[in-house]
Amino acid sequence: MKRSVNGIDLYYEDCGTGPVMVFVHGLGENAGSWKYQVACFKAGFRTITMDLRGHHRSEDGDLFITMALLATDIIALMDLLEIDKAHFVGLSMGGLICQELTINHQHRMKTMTLSDAAGFYPESMSGAGLEERLERIRTLPMAEIGRLVGAAATRPGIDKETLEEITGMFQMNRKTPYLQATRSTLTADYRQIHHAIGIPTFIMVGALDLVTPIAFSQFLNRAIQHSRMTIIPRAAHMSKIENHQDYNKRLAEFLAPYEPDAFRRLPVR
Repeated sequence: MKRSVNGIDLYYEDCGTGPVMVFVHGLGENAGSWKYQVACFKAGFRTITMDLRGHHRSEDGDLFITMALLATDIIALMDLLEIDKAHFVGLSMGGLICQELTINHQHRMKTMTLSDAAGFYPESMSGAGLEERLERIRTLPMAEIGRLVGAAATRPGIDKETLEEITGMFQMNRKTPYLQATRSTLTADYRQIHHAIGIPTFIMVGALDLVTPIAFSQFLNRAIQHSRMTIIPRAAHMSKIENHQDYNKRLAEFLAPYEPDAFRRLPVR
């Protein structure tokens, strides 16, 4: 459904009952990218997914899209839904937004899961590489951009149906917000706040992820105190889709000590 949130009409889905899980998608994705997680976790949790500002069914708004703005949208949605605290799960750009949330809203976060995410991007990606990427987005049709991103974000030999699903999702993007979110994603840098993160943090990464390689997750694991890390086999950047069985199982096991009653209702063992 859509509700007026922080000056825009924001699309979201609210499923299940129990402790709240907020799933935050990556750049160019949408709420549907979490379908395998919602199908699993709604058995024990209340799951909130959304199309972030500038993505799919949500409006773009008049403001330049930044991680801070997207985080503000999420808090405004939680307030609207009268959700005080939640477990947060973010993939890629969604992981950056979760880190952004810890700056001013850590008291609203029970736990944080960062999957296939970075804490910052090296100069090769945030400097000249970024300008080359933005120029490709400006000049190529979104159908071609979606094909390139889909191929880069998935493991070799992935089945045709899954690749087409992921590619189609990226092809739906609108250029202006996609350009804005791309720039804000690749220039984000949270190294200065990692020492202040005090909530339980779980880090997951696909074994074959070339977009945010394992080294990026290892950095987060070292920088964030008391964090845990796991590697998802048979998956690249879109681990939540490519190997959703292992992704869900490991995420559920991380949450089990904090929500044992909800865990017992989940269809994972």
